[in-house]
Amino acid sequence: MTNRQEASTSQEQDSPLDRRAEEHHAATGNGGLPGHDSLSLLRGIEIKDILWGSEHTDDFRETRSGYIRLRIRFMALFFAVAVPLWIPIDFITLAADDFTLIAVARLVLAGALLGLGVQANSNKFSFAKTHALLAGLIVLPTLFYVVAMQVLSEVGGSNIPVGYTFMPYLIVTMLAVYPLTLLGSCGLIGLVFAAMLGAETFFGELISFDTLNKLWLFGMFAGITLWTQSGQLLMLLRLYRESSMDPLTGLINRRVLMKRLDAEVAYQQRYGDGFSVLMFDLDRFKRVNDQYGHLTGDKVLRTVSTLLLRQMRSHDILARFGGEEFTAVLPGLNGEAAVAVAERVRQACEQTKVEAPNGDIIPLSSSVGVTAYEPGESVHSMLARVDDSLYKAKELGRNRVIYSQSGDDQRQMVA
Repeated sequence: MTNRQEASTSQEQDSPLDRRAEEHHAATGNGGLPGHDSLSLLRGIEIKDILWGSEHTDDFRETRSGYIRLRIRFMALFFAVAVPLWIPIDFITLAADDFTLIAVARLVLAGALLGLGVQANSNKFSFAKTHALLAGLIVLPTLFYVVAMQVLSEVGGSNIPVGYTFMPYLIVTMLAVYPLTLLGSCGLIGLVFAAMLGAETFFGELISFDTLNKLWLFGMFAGITLWTQSGQLLMLLRLYRESSMDPLTGLINRRVLMKRLDAEVAYQQRYGDGFSVLMFDLDRFKRVNDQYGHLTGDKVLRTVSTLLLRQMRSHDILARFGGEEFTAVLPGLNGEAAVAVAERVRQACEQTKVEAPNGDIIPLSSSVGVTAYEPGESVHSMLARVDDSLYKAKELGRNRVIYSQSGDDQRQMVA
C-alpha cells in the first residue's frame, strides 16, 4: 500500500471464464473463483464437502492437489523399489515358467511406477491431471494383480500365494493416505473391486463361502479407507479455511488474493484476454467505530461484503484486503467495463443503510479505484496504481470512482 494507508487511521492489517475452469482455476468456487455459491460454505463444513467437493474453492483444490502429488510421489517411488524386491521370493516359490512371466511383470510395474513418481515431481499439474496420476497409481498394480492371477491360476488353480490374493486389500489400503472425496474414492475402490470380482469369477468361485469372506474383508478395508480419507479431507478443509478466509466477512484474505493475482498474471501470459482490479474503501468508516462501536462496524463490513458479492460474477475474485478495504479482480474485463461494475457497486453502497443499536441509520458510501492489467507489469505495480487511484478518489471528496492507467492522468468516471 502507499500514501492512502497513512491517511487512514482505522486500517487493520490482515497479516485466476468459463474456459479457465479446467486449467486456470486451481483455486475457488464452482470450479471458479470465490463467488456467491462457494463462499456460502466457508463458515462451516457441509456434507457435500466430503461427498464430491464440487464447491471447493479452486485455491483449496490447488492446495489439495499439491498434497496428493506429494504422497503419490512417495508411494510410487516406494513401490517402484519394493515390487522388484519380491522377485527372489517368487524364484523360490514359483515354477520356472510362472516365475519368468511374473518377474517381467514386476519389472514392468516397477518401471511404470518410477515414471509416475517422476511425473508427480512436477508442480505444474492441474487438479484433473493430479487425479489422473492417482488413478494411474491404482490402475498399474491392479493390472499387475489381474495378470499375476491369470498366470498363476493356469498351473496352480486357486492355490495362489497369499501375497498375490492379498493385493486388492493392499491397494485399497494405500488409498487411505489421500484426502479424496467419497465419490472420487469410491470410483477407484470400485475399479479394484471389479478386478477382484473378475478374478473370483475366472476361478469359478464367485458363489462360495470363501469368496463371500473375501468380499466382506474387502468391504471392511474399503470402509476404513473411506473413513480415513474423509477425516483427512475435513481436517485439511478446516485448516485451509482458517488460514485463507477472513473470519468476519467470509471472503478470501489478502494472502490468497496475492496468490490468485499471481495465477491470473500467469494466465495472461498464456491467453492474454485481460483483467481489471477494483479497490473499494468505505468512506469515514472510523467514525462508525468511534460513534457506535466495533460490533456495529463489523455489521457494516459484513453488509458491504454481502453487497459486493451480489454485484460480482461467480468467477470474480473478491477479497478483504485489510480493515475497511476490499479488492475485486475481474477476469476478462477491460478498464471501461470494470468502471461500469465499480460505479454499480458505488451506487448500491450509497443506497444501503445499516441500523445502529440505538436506532440510528448509518449511511454508507465507498470510494473506488480502478485499473486494468498492463501486459508485462508486476502485481505490485498494478496494485500500487489502483491504490493511488483510490487515494485520489478520497482526496477529491470520496464516494466516487477513479480509473487510471500508466502514463494517464487519473480521471473521475461517473456512469
